[in-house]
Amino acid sequence: MTGSVQPAGSPLGRYDAESGEELFEVRLLNLPLRLLAEGREHHDEVMREFSVLALDEDLDEQHVPKRMLELIDVLGRRYAARTAAPDAAVDAAIARGADTVEVVFHVPAHVAEAADALEQLMTEADDFCADKRMLALARRPAQVQFAHWYLDQFRRQIAGEAPQPWAGPLD
Repeated sequence: MTGSVQPAGSPLGRYDAESGEELFEVRLLNLPLRLLAEGREHHDEVMREFSVLALDEDLDEQHVPKRMLELIDVLGRRYAARTAAPDAAVDAAIARGADTVEVVFHVPAHVAEAADALEQLMTEADDFCADKRMLALARRPAQVQFAHWYLDQFRRQIAGEAPQPWAGPLD
């Protein structure tokens, strides 16, 4: 069972278009709702932890590795705000019992670079989680696969390629 959702704004945080900037349509086909919901929860958990760490002005390299301090700054201070993702519509599709949904975004070209940066940052955050330097757990392999597909769809479609539907697991 699928439906179509057309959210406003960028799904990648504070990357909305400037006035007059060309927008590219990005279609996420067969978007797996349970993996999306799980990914949102994990993302929010990691962001909350980085946000709390960002409040501690006494953090230094003696207590926290330098790269983690950089991630705290980027993820915890700059990009901690909730994005304009279509949470209500996705939640409604889940409530209807749908397994997948089609989502359409209209985004500026620089979202492709944001996708690259976000994927790298989340991979590094996973490393800190796996090393038990954070309370959050690292993402499961299915979550990593889904996140890569999700972000890759933005990169590919902004570059003019056709959308590729999700063909991985639904959970």
